Amino acid sequence: MKKIVYLLLFLCAIVWQVNGQSFEMSGQLRPRAEYRQGYKSLIGSGVDPAFSISQRTRLNLIYSNKKLKSAISLQDVRVWGDVVTSNKSDLNGTMLYQAWGEYFFAENFSMKVGRQPIIYDDQRLFGGSDWNQQARSHDAFLLKFNPTKTNTIQLGFAYNQSSDKDTGNYYSLGTNYKALQYLYIHVENPGKLVASFYLANLGMPASVMADSVWSQETRYSQTLGPLLQFNGKKLKASASFYLQVGQSQKGVDKNAWFLGGDISYLMQTNWSFGAGIQHLSGNSQVNPDAKDHEFSTLFGTGHKFNGWMDYFYAGSSHKGVGLTDLYIPVVYKKEKLSSEIQLHYYRAAASVKKASEPSQSMDPYLGFEAGILCSYTFSPDLAISGGYSRMFGTETLQAIKGGNKDDTQQWAWVMLSFNPTFFKVEK
Repeated sequence: MKKIVYLLLFLCAIVWQVNGQSFEMSGQLRPRAEYRQGYKSLIGSGVDPAFSISQRTRLNLIYSNKKLKSAISLQDVRVWGDVVTSNKSDLNGTMLYQAWGEYFFAENFSMKVGRQPIIYDDQRLFGGSDWNQQARSHDAFLLKFNPTKTNTIQLGFAYNQSSDKDTGNYYSLGTNYKALQYLYIHVENPGKLVASFYLANLGMPASVMADSVWSQETRYSQTLGPLLQFNGKKLKASASFYLQVGQSQKGVDKNAWFLGGDISYLMQTNWSFGAGIQHLSGNSQVNPDAKDHEFSTLFGTGHKFNGWMDYFYAGSSHKGVGLTDLYIPVVYKKEKLSSEIQLHYYRAAASVKKASEPSQSMDPYLGFEAGILCSYTFSPDLAISGGYSRMFGTETLQAIKGGNKDDTQQWAWVMLSFNPTFFKVEK
């Protein structure tokens, strides 16, 4: 630890001596207490709810000059009590969240290389998953061309190995991708319209057997489509459509799609009301065909969409039947206080079979979720937030998620966010 401190002081001294550079050392401490009784899935009868406190701790170093930007971010993620009070080492240890450098060949053209979060627009396809204490980042190479301050064209590339190899390319982390290439285009006109276009080629590792010998191949799926946004003074709206083709990780041809749209209106100075819909295609359990119709949300921030209790597309399976989500958000903001109410009505996008009669479909209605979130910012260094949500599930939801729909399904949480700036210098 002393070596790290000495290194940081040395870097600070270098920056202090040279003009045209900046260096910042900041941190984050984010403890969060959660009461889970049916979070992510319906809790079963006789099953005890859970209460725990998790914490993210980060140390961030950011450096920049006229030609170079770089960031290093170390983090520790733990649950209070996961090691004894006299532990010699941590359960997870210190992790590397960010470690990237960006070099500007010209004012509007740069390359960015290393471990980095990839976040675009509403985070439906590429997000930071910041709700998760560990968040999400990629080992990637980006080329960025910015014709103007608000318009950008970006190319991203990634190729993953599970270890440094002398022979072969077998990738043992089968739930992660083997390779990724994508194109992102973002255009803003001088008015209020914003348009983005995505084209992603995602390669997943798959084990195959040929001549009684196991090997691995990479199966690619393609996701493409536009996102359109209107940002007026009071009226805001967005619409998106994404198509997914290619192959699934299981080797099945994909034919899936996503359609989303929402609108919000600022009624008064502090209140805004909205409505929206998201439809993600899925696979029928009653009349399945030879293609995979389950839409993959790629690297989207799951907790932001389809309800705060994370029943869908947030690390919790619902048997690939897709989802139609009709939702209403009501937001109140005034100075340091912010609060939001969300109501969600869920339906399965594809048929769910009855256990007693597999040839018959169940009611597609999955349930209703209601949640409230409040946050208060004391200062740039400290904020507190908390929320409470309830899920009112149906027999169909119980059929695909398990548990007992008749039990109380609820989730409550409170979180503190300390964001200190330890040192900052600009010359």
